Amino acid sequence: MSVQYSRLQLPTEYEFRWEGESHYLAYHDLVLQDGEMEVLGERPIQGRDLRDQMTYVPQGQTITGWAKPTDRLNAFTVVCFDPTIMEEELQVEFGTVEPRPHVYFQDQELGTTMRKLGRLMADLERPAAKVYAEAVGLTAALEMVRLQSENALRVVKPGELSQSQRRLVLDYIEANLASDIGLDDLAAVAVMTRFHFSRAFKATFGEPPYKFVIRRRIERARKMLAETRLSVADIAAACGFSNGSQFTRTFRDTVGVPPLLFRKSV
Repeated sequence: MSVQYSRLQLPTEYEFRWEGESHYLAYHDLVLQDGEMEVLGERPIQGRDLRDQMTYVPQGQTITGWAKPTDRLNAFTVVCFDPTIMEEELQVEFGTVEPRPHVYFQDQELGTTMRKLGRLMADLERPAAKVYAEAVGLTAALEMVRLQSENALRVVKPGELSQSQRRLVLDYIEANLASDIGLDDLAAVAVMTRFHFSRAFKATFGEPPYKFVIRRRIERARKMLAETRLSVADIAAACGFSNGSQFTRTFRDTVGVPPLLFRKSV
């Protein structure tokens, strides 16, 4: 584990990037004229008045961004930690909660601990002992683990796919609708057995994987029938149906009318 306190005394625009083998937790005492932060692969988030805001990025993920501070004494406090090492040192288990990044969030208890750590490290006249600063940093890391567990309980019900599994599976389905998508393929994307994936998928989306894929194929076909002049055979192939007859039969059973009649009605 490591703790760090940094002051920014000049209103100079700067860029930043962080990627490492540990989890990153930062407490911001910053006011910006402009700036943004991005967790690689996520939507960039703009920042202005970041006082009492925090950012958490799990191990293995990358943050980039830029900032143009206002003319004030800006500062931030950082704790980097590895839950695996913490489990070994404390002889506890944190469970299997999947860590998720959080940019510019607030939490009263965690914020109090991070402010205390910042004050300790900012006091150059009476510097705190390293062991004490690291103990406060460890408390902050434990509170972040607690916060992650609480968020996971609110977001994911038992037996459901996690947020990252949902995203991976949905992205795979959308990218491969024209192909023959098998249960093995989807289970592999979620890193689960076929049996557990089928149950988790239905608990998450309210229908089995097969019906979900068929529904997405028909939704794409409806859009193509309405917006293109492609033949029924071409649309069938583009939506993953083995032939025009199968597509027509499935479309009629789902929508209520054959594809060509649907096209005439839109």
